[in-house]
Amino acid sequence: MRVKKLLVFTQMNCPNCPTMKKITLEVGKKLNIPVELVDITNSVPESLEFDLLQNQIYISSTPSVVLVNEDGSIRELVLGEIIYHEELERRIFNQE
Repeated sequence: MRVKKLLVFTQMNCPNCPTMKKITLEVGKKLNIPVELVDITNSVPESLEFDLLQNQIYISSTPSVVLVNEDGSIRELVLGEIIYHEELERRIFNQE
């Protein structure tokens, strides 16, 4: 299954968000996967909220990274932690 994009959910007061955002952007560039940055300081945008709920994904902490496949399926890769380049790549290719 082909990856359509990566979503990175961040908040203004999140100390780990800048690092995870940078790592995800670098991995996305390396793997030619678009990365969309989503600031949820106030709330998750309505356009994404339904897709996340439909796939039983709840963004309870940041940084969070979510993988979106071309078929529309969504899988959470990171929830509230920093992982580094190699681990993020491993999780991207570990399609369940």
